[in-house]
Amino acid sequence: MEDAPAKREAVAAGHRIPVVLVVDAVPHRAAAIRAWAWQRRGVRPLFAAAATVAYETAAREQPEVAIIDLMFRSGRGLAVAIELRRIAPDVEIVFVVDDAAQPEVQAAIDLGWERLVSADHLEEWLDRGLKPLAKLARTERELRVARRAAETASAGNVVPSIPNLPLSVAERRYRETFLRSKMATAGERREAARLAGVPYTTFCVMLRKLGIKH
Repeated sequence: MEDAPAKREAVAAGHRIPVVLVVDAVPHRAAAIRAWAWQRRGVRPLFAAAATVAYETAAREQPEVAIIDLMFRSGRGLAVAIELRRIAPDVEIVFVVDDAAQPEVQAAIDLGWERLVSADHLEEWLDRGLKPLAKLARTERELRVARRAAETASAGNVVPSIPNLPLSVAERRYRETFLRSKMATAGERREAARLAGVPYTTFCVMLRKLGIKH
């Protein structure tokens, strides 16, 4: 039976409208994003003014994008982002920054978070970047779901048991396979020896010992 996270992920991959989770306790900013989404359409915004609400919403909705106030609840934006990424692995994170001089900004950069948007230019970024970012998250999620489905469908005990070969036998088979692959790639012995990285004479001796004829 398919596990619950996989079910949620599959449902999220089929969303017709990308979900954007806004984690922000600043009322006027949340209101501005809500108004933007209403005017422009194309995304479904959900809002969380508390971390627990953000986590519950992320688990249920698997949002494509999370817009997070970097200084959320006294600088907890980074911790919230890390937990959201655990809950919704494909979510794209965007931090809203009020003051670039805050140490949390450098901490976010040091941790590899690349999408930091000035609060003063948030609406401009929404116009230009939100929908392409949501599309990217959707594509990556669909790829993940398709890969899991392919792995599940093709899974099987193709090799029921693996013989515990003596080391000498295993080494011989490895060498034989290695040399045969070089011969198949090169087509003739001198080029195969070059690909194998051994002198031509040594290569010929190895072929003879292993009973490889070409």
